[in-house]
Amino acid sequence: FTAGILYDSGLEDLDPVAVENFRTVWATRSGNSAIGTLSLDQLLSDAGLLIDGGVTRAALGLLGTEAALRRHLAAAEVIFEYRSSDGSLPYQQRLEFRRGFFAWYEELWERINLRNDRQMVLDGLFRVEIPTFDEGAVREALLNAVSHRDYQRSGSVFIKQYPRRLEIVSP
Repeated sequence: FTAGILYDSGLEDLDPVAVENFRTVWATRSGNSAIGTLSLDQLLSDAGLLIDGGVTRAALGLLGTEAALRRHLAAAEVIFEYRSSDGSLPYQQRLEFRRGFFAWYEELWERINLRNDRQMVLDGLFRVEIPTFDEGAVREALLNAVSHRDYQRSGSVFIKQYPRRLEIVSP
């Protein structure tokens, strides 16, 4: 489904900030600085997000503007809620993200990390401080929730943070 081309969509439906975030992450992870010099068409084609000149649903899910997502991927929404205790039904904070993943993933990590307490763990004779939520694991879980969800089903991806756990539920 996400590989499908949206013939009534174009490059104007992509958020420039999300595109540059994607370019930076890809260049850094691959160690290929040439990615920074690719044209937009080449960048997206190389990533499989532009096929025969057509923007795919995956491109919108990762890089799309809010307006484009509302038109083409109405279910592409991520909702973050923070609850101060396991028994707390009402949330203390709620954020809604309706843009491509690369437009908001950094902001969401910053919100999670604001309440990322440190745990003391014994490592032999030494106490080591480790964060409750590992950044790499959280980012991978977020990307999986967005990338592998069923966009043909209604419903949002929900991320619920509690002091000692993080729940990610994807349709």
